[in-house]
Parts: sequence; C-alpha cells; structure tokens
Amino acid sequence: MTDAPDILPAAVAAALATTDPAPGARATTLAAGIPFSSIAWGDRAGRPLVLIHGVTASARIWWRVGPALAATGRWVVAIDLPGHGLTGHWQGHHRFRDNASDVAAWFRAADLDVPEVQVVGHSWGAMTAAALPAAGIRPATIVLLDPPAVPYAVISAMASDPSEQPYPDIATAVEALSAAEPAWPPGDVLAKAEALVQLDIEAARAVLLDNGDWDGGLADLEDPAATGIPVWIVRGDPAIGGLLPDAAVPAFASRIGAEHVLTLSGAPHAPQRTFPEATTAALLRALG
Repeated sequence: MTDAPDILPAAVAAALATTDPAPGARATTLAAGIPFSSIAWGDRAGRPLVLIHGVTASARIWWRVGPALAATGRWVVAIDLPGHGLTGHWQGHHRFRDNASDVAAWFRAADLDVPEVQVVGHSWGAMTAAALPAAGIRPATIVLLDPPAVPYAVISAMASDPSEQPYPDIATAVEALSAAEPAWPPGDVLAKAEALVQLDIEAARAVLLDNGDWDGGLADLEDPAATGIPVWIVRGDPAIGGLLPDAAVPAFASRIGAEHVLTLSGAPHAPQRTFPEATTAALLRALG
C-alpha cells in the first residue's frame, strides 16, 4: 500500500486548472431495454476509458476529471447508471452483478467491448466494475475508486442521509449543497445538485438497503472470470470518510498486489471532487 503520486503531465494539469472544462458530448445508447445516457470527452480514435459513478451521483461527477484524462489522448466515456442522471429507467436490478450485466450490455451496444478498454468505477460504480468480468466484459485494467468495504449498518445509513435526498429543483439543491459542503468547488455543487434532482430515489434506496454488507468488490474480483485482469485500488483516507478501511486492505493486497493499492492522504470518499489533481495522478498511474 502506497501513497498516490502527485505529478501530472502538463496537458492534464492544464485541463484540471481551467475553470471551464469541456462539457463533453452526450449520447444515448439502448441496451438491455435501457436508454443509457453517457458523456464523452476526447478523440474517438484514442484508447477507450469508461468511468462509472456511484449511488446518487451521475456521469457529471467526472466533469473535471473526465476532460483531464482525455488530455492524455484517451476516449473517455462516463455513463449514467439506471435510475441516475439522464438514464432513468430503473429495472430493479440492485444486485451488483445484475447492474454489471446491464452495463455489460451497454459496453457491447456502444462498441466498447474491446480488448484495450479500461474502466474506473467509484463507490457503487466500483462494485459494478468489479463484477464486469463475471458479466462477460474483460477490461484491460480495472480501477476501483474508494470501493466501500463496510457493513450494512454503515452503507444503509446513506439512505436516510439528508444530503443524499432528491430536491425539487436545481436552485434549491445548489443552495442546500453549498451550505452543507462549503469546500466543494461550484462545478461539483452543480453536478451533485443536478444528480439529486434527476435521481430515482427508489433506485438509490434499493442499492443501499438491499445488498447487505459491501465487500469492496472482493468476491467478484476472486471470481475465475476476473483472473489475469490487472486491478488497482485508489482509496480515500478512512479518517476523512474513505470507505475502504485499513483492516480491509490486506485481503485486497493479497488478491491484486500491495503495490496496486494507492491511498490519497486526507481525501474523502469521493476524492475527485476536492482532490482532483491527486485523484487524476493516481488514476493515471493505475491506468499506465
């Protein structure tokens, strides 16, 4: 287990420094009966990289990190999961493997089921990413961004967290989030506000309340289907709200190698919001 690096290529640093990053191109792809919405940045001819968000968020959580990763020449695609963002169409598939099966169908429909594709998943998205091999998708690299390895009592509490509830409109959400999260940049406040307005609350509650204990995706990584796939973990700091505790790290290190577990000191569960530079540097190290 090592601390994440903080050196960025010049083009990536410049992309992160801009106050008005590229909004990306929206697309809708029908798969598994779901019209998946996604945002893409970069050159379509570049190496594909898929970003998967967590519960109550959306593809917009990558508003700054997505363009920065695209500055490396990658084709970066962030998906809105069912019940979230502009995808909607919740099918009741709260189990991680069931969600991964739907996402796997989207990979195929979007022509992203290719040997060179890489995947980064955050939180619920990390659980989904870990289950992709069992669903038939074998990315060249899987990166789990703060995958929760916590008991049911911890994860289920998020279902009643006032900051994770839907709002009637974006202005109300922005006002509430700005007061609750003064350290968040305006772009992150707006992205979260939009996500909470768009959220299907029953979808979020099902994910949080009906999956029992969360193991950070370890069981799915130990499935034979995941054998041979390089896996990395970039985790937040447990003292600041990271959901992969120190006690869980040895089991992951045994499976993926201790050198593949990177810790962002002082960073919370969603480090892409308040630690975008360190998060991007760590992701680039994992993606190679």
